[in-house]
Amino acid sequence: MNHHGVPHEPGSDSLADALYQAHGPALERWARRRFSDAATAEEVVQDTVLAAWRKYHQFDRQRGTERAWIFGIARNVAATSHQRHSRHLRSIPTANAPDAGYDDLEVAQLADRSLIADGLRSLSPDHQAVVAAAYWEHLSTREIGRRLGIPDGTVKSRLHYALRILRTALEEREVL
Repeated sequence: MNHHGVPHEPGSDSLADALYQAHGPALERWARRRFSDAATAEEVVQDTVLAAWRKYHQFDRQRGTERAWIFGIARNVAATSHQRHSRHLRSIPTANAPDAGYDDLEVAQLADRSLIADGLRSLSPDHQAVVAAAYWEHLSTREIGRRLGIPDGTVKSRLHYALRILRTALEEREVL
């Protein structure tokens, strides 16, 4: 058993159910934010869990968490699902058919942004605060230190470690 309570035996009867119980709600929230169609979002979740069940023997705890691994699968499933639906839509002749390349790129960017947001949420509140202040508000280390009431050196240290943690999280999610 891992920390989510999922058995480690690939192909076990309860593995798919355990994967869905452990990760289904998070996958559903993620998929609903990406697809306006609830049926497509649900299909992506089901396909993700099925792919994780089939590939569970490939999961390597040394490379990252089970959650990050399954979200990497979800990103690929979502892109494939979008491509499949785009091909179907393109087969219906219309005067204003969307450019499929742009749509595929847009979905991939949305998936990457979501995985980055998930990575940011994995940071401690102290690390989140310095990253947000530095990169979204473009504050200097001195300004961040004054705002948070901490020395400049602590700001630099937190920022350094936050970026290392974030990089690892993004690598686990196959964004980097």
